[in-house]
Amino acid sequence: MQVITKGTVKITKAVISDTWRQRAECTRLIVRDRECRGLALIVNPTAMSWVYSYKPRGHDDQGKRFSTRSVTIGNPETHSVDEARAEASAIKGRVKVGGDPCAERKAEIKSKAVARGRTASRLLEEYAVALPKRPKLRGSGRLSDRHIASELAFAEAAIESCGLGERPITEIDPSDIRAIVAASSGHPSVSRHWFGAVSRFFDWLLDEGLVPVNPCSLLPKARRPRAVQPRQTYQTPSQLAALWRAADILDETRRDLFRLLIAIPARREEVAKLDWSQIDLKQAVWTMSHKRTKNGDAHRIFLPDLALAILTHRHLEAGQPKSGLVFLGPRAGQPIKTFTKLKEKISAAAPEVKGWTYHDFRRGFVTALGESGVSETLADAILNHRQSATRGGVLGVYQRAFRWPEQVDAMKRWGSLLEEKIRLNTHDEGKDGQEEGSVYYAA
Repeated sequence: MQVITKGTVKITKAVISDTWRQRAECTRLIVRDRECRGLALIVNPTAMSWVYSYKPRGHDDQGKRFSTRSVTIGNPETHSVDEARAEASAIKGRVKVGGDPCAERKAEIKSKAVARGRTASRLLEEYAVALPKRPKLRGSGRLSDRHIASELAFAEAAIESCGLGERPITEIDPSDIRAIVAASSGHPSVSRHWFGAVSRFFDWLLDEGLVPVNPCSLLPKARRPRAVQPRQTYQTPSQLAALWRAADILDETRRDLFRLLIAIPARREEVAKLDWSQIDLKQAVWTMSHKRTKNGDAHRIFLPDLALAILTHRHLEAGQPKSGLVFLGPRAGQPIKTFTKLKEKISAAAPEVKGWTYHDFRRGFVTALGESGVSETLADAILNHRQSATRGGVLGVYQRAFRWPEQVDAMKRWGSLLEEKIRLNTHDEGKDGQEEGSVYYAA
């Protein structure tokens, strides 16, 4: 391209119009302004622009003055002559105090490009890689696979709930966090999980130097999700017996699964994913590895007669397998997940038991054993509660006894108590003429 310098003149609207008419293909016209040294009007075949040229102060490593640099200010449509001179004067002032507007602008452009690449979704992918290597916030060791999966799921759901996935992470501020809280306000427990997961995600970003501050920490405490009040409800053995009988309306697989949840104080997901490799029917013991439990601690449960009868029957029906899911979904061939529908059916069949949840079974177990004289610490051990979490002070740190013989006795006592109520419930319904053992599979 041919470059033609028109000389130094006082640039006016007339000069701009005249120069624009002189434009030509493959030609660049440069008109320097007499009123503001360094300011020039550049006219290309298809566009015009204001450019200010300057030399940064100081010298390079070889003791020479820096080469001339140029900054584009705008064009005659965005900046009039006077506005272009004012902008050029401002740049000149920054250069005099040691600034380098050209380098600053390049750095800003690069920073914005990097920010556009560091979106919340992309950094969540990096977080998923880093999370398994991070230590626990409490205690020692690493996070369990289950905890990592739920943490990532909550963070992703929170980010996507307000369409923040493609936003640069540095642009997410407290107003976006308030939007996340508002999006889940109808579900206090979900809101709490979302907020916590996002806050821990930003803590990691802060550690990595990717954000200057965690926006969750800037949210006033009054605007943060409050801790969900723990449920106080539980079922008595008599109520559990009524639910046991109501399970007759279910298909065999779901019926057995539901009844095992009543017979053993295990968590719903643990029972749904129960594998034959974990069960020793001869010793009446269910053993779970640390990968199967909520808190990441290995655990074993003694199987009372009620539970043992259910599992023995299923084992025989399945051909005595050594491994595989105990409760295989009839259609999908996967662990059963339709607990909400199952609950609706049971509730309709046992309307006298109101407002129950699956976790109530564990509370009912502890309460009933407590009433019969079993210590709280022993009941906690059966529930696989962390001793350090449920015992305070030195006791919580040093007491690590499992007290297995006492656990066996407690589970036998629980089984007998529950079986007595189930038989009584059956008698009250006029079904006392059934054969011995029908308490397990009453039709």
